[in-house]
Order: sequence, then C-alpha cells, then structure tokens
Amino acid sequence: MAYTSRKNITTAITQDLISAGDNVFPTSINIANVSASSNVNVDLFINNCDNNYYIIKNHQVDVGNRIIIDMTKIEFKSTNTTDDSLRIKLDAATPVDVLIK
Repeated sequence: MAYTSRKNITTAITQDLISAGDNVFPTSINIANVSASSNVNVDLFINNCDNNYYIIKNHQVDVGNRIIIDMTKIEFKSTNTTDDSLRIKLDAATPVDVLIK
C-alpha cells in the first residue's frame, strides 16, 4: 500500500503506518480516538525484521482525546525495504485517526 500521512484505523490488526522503503522520516504522530463511546489502548512500535521496539505500549486514549508523539528524538530509518517499519496495533476495533507529520 502506498504511504499516506492520514490514516483511519478501525481494526485490531497490526498495521503499517510507514513501511520499510517508504523513505519517510516522521517528526510527530497524532493518534485521535474518534469513537463516540469506547476508550482504546494503543501500541505504536518500530519493527525491524522480527524485532519490535515499542514507543508506546497499551497506552489508553480516552473517547474524544488524542496523543501526540514527538518522533524527533527517535531513530527511525525507512529508506530501504530492509529498514524499519512504523506499526500500530489497537486492543479493539475502536476507530482512531492517525496524522503523520
């Protein structure tokens, strides 16, 4: 799938926000809970080969709230297809919007 800086996540399946080889270097990630009634726990992590490196793990985002992650101090490289991927996983099918800058 082609990279896009705006994503609507609606399932509890792990998804790439930035895939290895996308050549994208984010400075911030905004994750907003857009559900009308349910909180959601979020994992945001870097995957390299079979290794996961968590930026946040089981972070609760309440209904109508958001979390902003400053990525400027996190080493992330997505130039080649063997580099890092940035992934998100929700604990339930509670919808979130993700904006990547």
